[in-house]
Amino acid sequence: MTTYRCATEAETQAAGREIARTLTPDAVVHLIGDLGAGKTFLVRAIAAELGANPNEVASPSFAIVHEYPIAGRAPIVHIDGYRLSENRREWMEIGIPELLQGPGVKLIEWPKRDFAEFEDSHVEINIRVDDDGSRLIDLHAS
Repeated sequence: MTTYRCATEAETQAAGREIARTLTPDAVVHLIGDLGAGKTFLVRAIAAELGANPNEVASPSFAIVHEYPIAGRAPIVHIDGYRLSENRREWMEIGIPELLQGPGVKLIEWPKRDFAEFEDSHVEINIRVDDDGSRLIDLHAS
């Protein structure tokens, strides 16, 4: 496990860039943290390092899935499971299994436990807000 302690947005962006450089081309990343912990902010930094336009990165809470193009590579897939139920039929209708098994880096906020069934493996990022407001970002590979 690797832990980043980030007291500023610049430090969080640097952590995101470093994390991005460790990801395989088809990595599945679970981002776990409370509302407002900085999941989408970290996704923006990861996506920018991978070649996506960071200005296009937004929380997919309402759309559920966003894709960010990268020149010459598969797009980044950004999924938000917050509004998804545990109903697998709903996942199938949205195409979650195909997205998870498809090409490109997949960044998932609020992942569902059973998503792992459709993944070979995943990286887990836990974001916690410390008492002083800094972010503790724990990176685990499974």
